[in-house]
Amino acid sequence: MALDEKDDISQTTSATSDTHRLDELDNLEVLPQILQEGILFAGAGSALLLQAAMPGIKHRNSDSQNGNSSSNSNLATELGDALQAHLSYIACLVFGTRAEKKTLLDLLSRGQPPLAASENYAAHPPTQLWVAATLYATATDFYQRVYGRVNYRTAEKAYAEFATLMLCVGMAPGTWPASRQAFWTYWDDQIEKLTVTAEAHRFATDLMARDDFPRWVMLSKPFLRVLTIEMLPLRIREAYGLKSTVGTRGLYRTAMGFSVAVYPALPKSKRSYPLTYYLGELRKRLDVV
Repeated sequence: MALDEKDDISQTTSATSDTHRLDELDNLEVLPQILQEGILFAGAGSALLLQAAMPGIKHRNSDSQNGNSSSNSNLATELGDALQAHLSYIACLVFGTRAEKKTLLDLLSRGQPPLAASENYAAHPPTQLWVAATLYATATDFYQRVYGRVNYRTAEKAYAEFATLMLCVGMAPGTWPASRQAFWTYWDDQIEKLTVTAEAHRFATDLMARDDFPRWVMLSKPFLRVLTIEMLPLRIREAYGLKSTVGTRGLYRTAMGFSVAVYPALPKSKRSYPLTYYLGELRKRLDVV
């Protein structure tokens, strides 16, 4: 077979694969209903602290940048930016136009992520998996705290659709656990391995002090702090020196009571604002007409 014929076959196969993946994204059923609530962001504080406690995450990220530790001096900035990149990609792949989805997929497949913060973690699959796992687990947790437990079929469908998103953002096939049961087994094993180091402690302090988040995030900080404390596993919460007190539990119950009673009745534009915001920020980078 001539070389140009092989190239033609390769390009045709790639185009077919891209079309199939876009069709899968266009046919998502459950995730759009969940993520339109902006629910993925509510557990962000808990997700970030769980990420920072992953053994060796600082060292691994330094390795991915060829040992340039000076660019890794602020783990709070790195993980915060990576979280926002993941939220932006997920927002685009679920709610973007087909042209936007295609542009993002093309950039990611070429190793040219529009938000460079995500590139460091893609270079180390175990770290990339843990970052994504914390987003899935905390979003699943908080969604059910507000809307109640979802049925088995819905949970299975949501998991399968999230797995599709992970492939789209560049996670290597076979990395994401094949089933929900496998995921929670992986999750429990990882939780047991987490270690809150001095670096993780500094991360928690830096995260709370960081003042360059969007204005709506800054306004939500007291609420997010209480959620973070009450959502973290007990061992991890205590290791960070975060205390569940009468005050935090009272604020948590008040916040959750409001969320359960009032949040679902808010206009969709208000409930979906977090991911709408991140999609808007990514659109500036994609520049799709």
